Amino acid sequence: MKKLINIRVPLFLAVTFILGIYSCYEWYFGNFYCGLVVAVLLVALIVFCAIRRNGAQKIVIAMLIFSILGFGVARLSLYRMDKRESVGESVTISGRVCDLNRNASQNSVYYLEECTLSDGRKIHGRVEVTIYGTQLNTGDVVTVSGQSFSTHPVKSDVETSLIRDNITYKLDNATVIDLQPGPTKLDEKIRAYIYEATQEYMLQNSGVMYALLTGDRGAISDDVYYAFSRAGILHLLAVSGLHVGFIVAIICLALKRLCLHPLIEGALVLIPSFFYAYICAFTPSVMRAVVMVACSYIARACYGRYDMLSAISWSALLILLVRPFYLFDVGFQLSFLSVYGIATVYAPINRWISRRKLNKAVRYIVNSLLLSLSCVVATVFTVALNFGQVPLFSALLNIIAIPLVSVAFSLGIFGLIPSVFHYLLLVADYVLRVVVACAKAVAQLDFATIAVYAVAACTVILVAVLFVFGGFVNFGKLGKRIFYPMCAILLVVSILFAVIPTHARSQAYVAVTDDSDVVAAVSDSGEGALILDFNDYSALYNATHFLQHFRLTSCTLYVTDSSEATPAALDLLESLPLNKVYVLDADTDGILRENFEQRGVSVINQYPNSTTGDSIKVQSYFDAVLFGVSVTVDEIDICIAYGGADSVRKLMESGISAGVYVLSDTDAVSPSGVLTITPYQSAAGYNYGANKYGNFTIVQKGDRIYLSFR
Repeated sequence: MKKLINIRVPLFLAVTFILGIYSCYEWYFGNFYCGLVVAVLLVALIVFCAIRRNGAQKIVIAMLIFSILGFGVARLSLYRMDKRESVGESVTISGRVCDLNRNASQNSVYYLEECTLSDGRKIHGRVEVTIYGTQLNTGDVVTVSGQSFSTHPVKSDVETSLIRDNITYKLDNATVIDLQPGPTKLDEKIRAYIYEATQEYMLQNSGVMYALLTGDRGAISDDVYYAFSRAGILHLLAVSGLHVGFIVAIICLALKRLCLHPLIEGALVLIPSFFYAYICAFTPSVMRAVVMVACSYIARACYGRYDMLSAISWSALLILLVRPFYLFDVGFQLSFLSVYGIATVYAPINRWISRRKLNKAVRYIVNSLLLSLSCVVATVFTVALNFGQVPLFSALLNIIAIPLVSVAFSLGIFGLIPSVFHYLLLVADYVLRVVVACAKAVAQLDFATIAVYAVAACTVILVAVLFVFGGFVNFGKLGKRIFYPMCAILLVVSILFAVIPTHARSQAYVAVTDDSDVVAAVSDSGEGALILDFNDYSALYNATHFLQHFRLTSCTLYVTDSSEATPAALDLLESLPLNKVYVLDADTDGILRENFEQRGVSVINQYPNSTTGDSIKVQSYFDAVLFGVSVTVDEIDICIAYGGADSVRKLMESGISAGVYVLSDTDAVSPSGVLTITPYQSAAGYNYGANKYGNFTIVQKGDRIYLSFR
């Protein structure tokens, strides 16, 4: 008799470890239901197995232990974050300038590592400093002074970029006290060499090649990045299994005739693979690929076979054990789900196809399309959850793009060899031109993407369905006839829950970052308003996503800075029922006006110091420049102050008496007892910093105004 479940112990342990991390995240915000449900289900399963005297009891006990371990690892990580909290502390820090985002851009933001305070205490992680008027280079040892703020990456939206780059503190407008040149590290020298070589020999796509080789996308132009994203091939620019696999293939080809023991061959393969991961700064996707390579050789040595599901499970466990909150990183999720799709969708169908007599060319096309579709299917709801839209032509375009990118990557690797080999980069440039041209052609199509909204439950249900589809559960025909319809019903309910907007009621939403202040408001009548600049895409996305939850009859856009408008940001706004666009900065960007006029939406320059709106009133405040905007919906009053203490003073003198002040400058002075929201938490009372709490929802209940960050 066949077992009901073809057990993959590492997979089950990884899933419960993930549930433990997620339970800790919910517990951190006061929600205990998730951990309680997981614990009750696992204990009940242990009791059930004990009664049935099932051999799976030990596995379930191990799952319970791993869920507790996941909770504990996440809680320890949170404890460390809370312990190093710094709120507006004046400090003097000495550190070394690393090359994080330095090869790709020249701006005023630098990242210091190996930092120490003036009293000799060492600082954990990197420090992000903003310095104006002084140019720093990689390797420089610099001493700066300023106000230190802890980053708090775990908040309402986990900011995984801070975890990935290990940035623990930030200093804005830092003052340079001392500057000494210093040496660069080996990985920095290699990345600098790659950047300089691609810049010199590739006329158009040096940024794309630099991303292919190192995983750093900072050098890619906005239009190319937008095209890759909209076309659904942005994943090709993340160093992952495709890139590591090519390096492994080259080494294996060289070692093929030696017939080495799997462990010896594995060591010879893993050393250069690990070194490549070191060059790529150990990003989650490249580490997943390297760990899977290691698992493949260990499996061959121990069992003589390789199991992909077990390999990705061990990989996830090892990565999350070190960085538990990588779980919330979109790249991490897409990377692992793509491989999961290959193991559960591609593998069984490919076995069926392999038994058919097909022409080699036809077989290659079918396999390529199937491989791409399996990744798309496994990641569709995760993409929808994080981006609100799904590329329609991703699977088809990948058939063309993956081989071309593989060729370009190969040429790029060999093109880094000095002398005449550098000219291979010229050839790679032309290959990438084809890829970029295809991406731009697809991105220009009005139907290149489709809006799909989902909740996290959709991904969970899909993972279960694919596990059964992959043949890991022996339900039989009757069981499948029950299981698949039930899952289909649950998926429909989950999608409807995400898609169907709720009835609007008066409330506001504030998203604050270092570069942007965005406020979204809805009223009981169904009117919506969005006050924004285009300086931070994530803030705009969060505010837009907030408005999409409600059944709006109309929405008015108030633009405070139109100079940074991008096609990607404007596409994001298409999901809202916009009827008017008011430009408050008196500087209408050409892209902004052209985009909305094509959609039949009026673009109006609002008169300075005037008020517009019906159930939501928005007033601008000018004194030569825009220094404030007030938003009023029912009894909720919010005022955005652009600038520092001077802007706050002007608003106070203008007679503004808002319930909540949004300040773009942490040091802006406000009267005692006034509720303020700033990019960073300050030592002043009634101040909430986005660095610690994330984004804020403001709701009126009776005579009280409630501010929550989740």
